Amino acid sequence: MTINQFSSGLESANFVLTSDPVHQAWSAIEKQKQINPNAELSLFSEIQPENPTIIAFGTPPGSLQGQEGLVSLSKLKQDNFAHFEFLCNKTNPSFSLNQAAIKLFQSQYRELLQLKEKLVENSKSKTPSLVIITGQSVGGSVATLFTLWLLQGLNLSKAKRPLCVTFGSPLVGDKHLQECVLQFSTWKSCFLHIVSNQDPTPQLFISRNPGYYKPFGTFLLCSASGCACFEDPDIILEQLVKTNSQNQQCHYGKILGDLKCKALCSVLKSTEAERDSLQASLITQLQAIGILSQKQPSTEIQSLILRMKKHETKLLIQKKKISDSDKKLNEMKVYMAFLEWYKKDSKKHKIGYYDRYRNQGNISDVNVNEYKKKLMNYWEDSVAEVENKPQIEGAYFRVRWLWAGTNYRRMVEPLNIADYYRDGGKNYKSDGKRPKQFILLEDWLTKVVKPEATPSKSKKETVGSSLNEDSCFWAHVEEARSLCKLVKNGSVEEKERAVQELKNFEADVYGSLKNYALSPEIFLEKSSFMQWWKEYKGVVEQPYSSLLLEFMKDRNYEAYKEGKF
Repeated sequence: MTINQFSSGLESANFVLTSDPVHQAWSAIEKQKQINPNAELSLFSEIQPENPTIIAFGTPPGSLQGQEGLVSLSKLKQDNFAHFEFLCNKTNPSFSLNQAAIKLFQSQYRELLQLKEKLVENSKSKTPSLVIITGQSVGGSVATLFTLWLLQGLNLSKAKRPLCVTFGSPLVGDKHLQECVLQFSTWKSCFLHIVSNQDPTPQLFISRNPGYYKPFGTFLLCSASGCACFEDPDIILEQLVKTNSQNQQCHYGKILGDLKCKALCSVLKSTEAERDSLQASLITQLQAIGILSQKQPSTEIQSLILRMKKHETKLLIQKKKISDSDKKLNEMKVYMAFLEWYKKDSKKHKIGYYDRYRNQGNISDVNVNEYKKKLMNYWEDSVAEVENKPQIEGAYFRVRWLWAGTNYRRMVEPLNIADYYRDGGKNYKSDGKRPKQFILLEDWLTKVVKPEATPSKSKKETVGSSLNEDSCFWAHVEEARSLCKLVKNGSVEEKERAVQELKNFEADVYGSLKNYALSPEIFLEKSSFMQWWKEYKGVVEQPYSSLLLEFMKDRNYEAYKEGKF
């Protein structure tokens, strides 16, 4: 059965044309030209301070002449200008930027830095306004670079995303820059590039450097006949290459006005009775932007249509993957809920879920093992995806996601540790067997969340149902029990070393208790920790006193459960 499909490029274009930000952006460019006709005194102007804030970049005369080439990030770093290095990731450690755009950016770096700091500060207000950054020709290229730089300083979980609207802007970088930007799942939606088939400027760098420049963001391609929106970089690049206008008088204000009237007043007519609804809509788009006439498509155009169909099909598959990903996340929540039940049920039997799982004496333990594997597989992929993102996003990903990962790590890593020691492991953290996902989740948490000087009231109140903050706590307990055996049977030197390490562990435990960082479950009658404590008291030199000894002797762990220690 054939599914009826169509491309949304025409509908998106009509929505864009009738939206205020696009027309506000062009009005700002017109005002910038009046304020500074040659854009020599100031590369940009704040046309409107709020609701929305609009920044317009001008085009200095001669700024494109002889500067169509690319400048590598390594060359910029040699010149002590590494302000775009944050875009790099493991896959793309470097990229190149357009010479004209980066030269203009460098020429007014201090002024741009002040503007960035001002916009970042304004974004923190209770009612931050939308920021529109715009520019025409090479001014649009600089506007694109500035928007990328601004995004690096914004906390997008709270601030509004800026919108960069360019008109007839040349492309700003190579395929490595494109890939770096596309790694940011939300950033690419901040860029709208409007290009007329009457304007030769956007195609300028491409024709003189074929194969080097690559686009990113949404492109509104337009002609006298109509317009359409595109997001696939390869399709956009091919259509820009096919635009070969020699017209030097391209007025975007008139183009936008005419197309807005068409969007509001006219209905696009299908040029032919295509049985394939997707192909019919794609042909209509190509006619709207002036790539295709009313004649039968040539072999070259038919090939383009086929590639566009593949792209649209790919988008449908991606949407299905997102839907499947949401379902997968819901499955993970169910597995975590089961582990929470398992944890509570274990407590009723006076044994923590770590020791119960380690002993493997119940059918439910088998189910836990299956859930553990599925959770670890899911988070292994999720962590790898975040790790591969650009540096800045890898460091400042969603805090909500990080807390979910932290809860998972604290719940599931003890089960992984139980498997390790049950199978004869000796030193979980030192022999390289600790999964990378746990290491990274722990490392990222320390970079994002600052440690508390003293435990908060809420932390004390919820300690009864908490997990150990150190997800490797049970590994330390296992190794402490091994040290107790070494004190009994080892050489004199081994005994001295073991006793010192045991005292260090004891001090760490007491420090964690003072910070309410340990679950009260460690004091359950059948727990490995209580077994260690008995073994430790049997090998430590007497008489002996310590803070933990007094804590255990006075049964302060009863008060600890209530948050009253």
